[in-house]
Amino acid sequence: MNFKESEVKVGKYKFKITDNTLVYDGHIISRNIKIGGSNISCVDLSIKYNKLGEAISASIPYVMYDPECSIENTLDKGDGTVTMIKTLIQYIKQEIPIITQIHFEDKSSIDCATEEEISKGSKNRKKGTNLVPVPLYYFSIAFNGNTWYEKNFNAYQEDDTKHANYRDKINLLESEELKSKMSFEEFLLHSQPPLVIIEELQKYYIKSTTLGDFFKSIPKKDRCRLVRDWISTFMMYFLNGTFHNTDWIIPLNPKIKGGKNKSKKYYLPKGKLKLNRTYKTFGVIDD
Repeated sequence: MNFKESEVKVGKYKFKITDNTLVYDGHIISRNIKIGGSNISCVDLSIKYNKLGEAISASIPYVMYDPECSIENTLDKGDGTVTMIKTLIQYIKQEIPIITQIHFEDKSSIDCATEEEISKGSKNRKKGTNLVPVPLYYFSIAFNGNTWYEKNFNAYQEDDTKHANYRDKINLLESEELKSKMSFEEFLLHSQPPLVIIEELQKYYIKSTTLGDFFKSIPKKDRCRLVRDWISTFMMYFLNGTFHNTDWIIPLNPKIKGGKNKSKKYYLPKGKLKLNRTYKTFGVIDD
């Protein structure tokens, strides 16, 4: 096994990158690259090889957020995670240029909580006030018109037809005709929100001209409280099988795929990464 350890500084953050290559009988079997802090790995990327020792595919099986994902300065949620993943992408482009895309399953979620629940802290939570895990992709689609990975990495579903159909569905969030045909009562049937928030939802719903307007009109401070219990139910109905959180791709040379995609272009650190490397070679493992 060949092992390389690097440190890279990007803006206010410094990350550790570990690069393990499994070699058997002189042939590369696989390669695993991780990025994170001093004692924690936060993104795990695996490279597959063919019999000729050529890298043929890359996948990200694991992504997590932790404040200690950066060696220097606490990693910020959101933008900090984006910077960390982009740094890993730049490393892949530099070290393995034959790889042009990364496969992944969107497992993103957020712990949706009200300000009151956050202030109480985990030790003081009462029954019924626990943080509610919500699929980030549904939450982001509702309020942004795309998933977190689409927004930050121009990701797309591997199947072009499925992705185009999915984007066509997303465009209907801005359809006045669709909204006019869906009464508030019908919306309730498809979303099944708790009774205690129905009147509050109604005042936003009846004033909106599109479903997109409805979501955006909900104040940010109230979004977790007002949507966390039903957003998955409604989005599964609305997307009607066009969205799948498996078989997604991050292109290393970004371009818009399939249908109207509002994703922004993203930019990696310019030039080559300046790596402070420590190489550890364990040789070939015969097993």
